[in-house]
Amino acid sequence: PLSYHLSGQATFTKIKASGESFSPSLFQFRADVEMTDGILDGVGLQGVIGVPMSDAEKNGMTLEIKQQTAAYITLSNPDYQPGDLRVSILLGYASTQLETQLPSLGGAHKDRFGGFSYGFSLQDKVMEGKNYYWALDCARYFKDDHLSIDGCGLGVSYAF
Repeated sequence: PLSYHLSGQATFTKIKASGESFSPSLFQFRADVEMTDGILDGVGLQGVIGVPMSDAEKNGMTLEIKQQTAAYITLSNPDYQPGDLRVSILLGYASTQLETQLPSLGGAHKDRFGGFSYGFSLQDKVMEGKNYYWALDCARYFKDDHLSIDGCGLGVSYAF
């Protein structure tokens, strides 16, 4: 009655702040469990942990995502069959720790931004008869009047 997936994804982000745009990258580890039978068929939970791969620099300022975590409720098509494209909606909470370095301000400054997060996930089999899937996940991790953090990750998922 439960299906499990583990995935690893290179995630490319776009951070907009004060009219500037930065694109640091992360590697995200994702784990999810989903009900496959009964009234909750297609409903699941997903946990995400992201670690930095690269920073972004513009106009003498360097920005890096030091850490990212998220928890989502996933909503998938209950009529999903193993050979079909799996489409899921992600609704939950994400927290992102940013580190900015501006030499004129004297060192690094860390801030954490968290709140409602949403997105979608697509998974399709790599080969018939194997439990490996291509995975594409896109999400809005944070948004307020001054800052937005979005990302899309591409990687491989394994179904248990």
